[in-house]
Amino acid sequence: MTDHILLQQTVDNLYNWSVRNLMHFHPAKCHVLSVGNPSLYRSNLFTDLPFFNFIYSLGEDELNYVSSQRDLGVAICENLNFNYHCESILNTMVFKFNLLRRSCFFLKRSCHKRTLYLSMVRSLVEHCNQVWSNLNVGSFKSLEKLQKRAVKWIRNEPLASYTNDQYVEHLLSLNLLPFKHLFQFYDLRLFYKIMFDMVDISFPESISPVNPDSLRPTRQNLDIIERRDVTTLVFSSGARSHNVLSGGFFYRTTILWNKLPYEVRQATSLSAFNHSVKEYLFKAILPEMLL
Repeated sequence: MTDHILLQQTVDNLYNWSVRNLMHFHPAKCHVLSVGNPSLYRSNLFTDLPFFNFIYSLGEDELNYVSSQRDLGVAICENLNFNYHCESILNTMVFKFNLLRRSCFFLKRSCHKRTLYLSMVRSLVEHCNQVWSNLNVGSFKSLEKLQKRAVKWIRNEPLASYTNDQYVEHLLSLNLLPFKHLFQFYDLRLFYKIMFDMVDISFPESISPVNPDSLRPTRQNLDIIERRDVTTLVFSSGARSHNVLSGGFFYRTTILWNKLPYEVRQATSLSAFNHSVKEYLFKAILPEMLL
């Protein structure tokens, strides 16, 4: 209950500030989102009792509880599952792709079609994807199904049927990554910027460089022990065992980062890093789709 009261005091302070500065909030557009175990908030015999949910208020207006809410363009759900947000983006992508096919029926050159696909359709997944890209298998399959349609359109083969081998070959020829690996590329690119202070973001205290003196000399650890590799990171044991962090950006990207060759991690520029990472993803990850 103490946490609820502190949050209400914060809302009251914000409301009083808005009144003093004549910048009033719209109560109907303000909601309460409880993030946690959704089973605790499902409707049952007790959820309607006044003591079950704390009633937050904005001035004299009570705020309603919601199961999802958009924040900076990303739909946040109570269980931090972003499949709903992905479904919303996918619907927009399908709409724009179909519009593109109908309005640009006269285009024949693949390079022009590829540019339009990248700028009008696939660009929709670039917004804050480090937050929501930890999706389930079904969401990735839906995204890839759309991209397969786009590949057929770009190659002027709308009625073709591709096997997995053929689809991968066409992705390689068009320099397109599957969505799962595209999100990995975006994660690694931001991680590189954080590592070399290119953005105003810091690593959490749970991430730190590996101490070479704490390692047992092996062939695998030789580059770290001899200080050639200074970019390998490790999670603290407490953070590593916390289930909430398992799908988070820093945890999943630290694992990907450490799998990169240390020569790639120590690239001297962002453009060189981007080029090396894409080469690595095409060579090491794409063959997984052939299995």
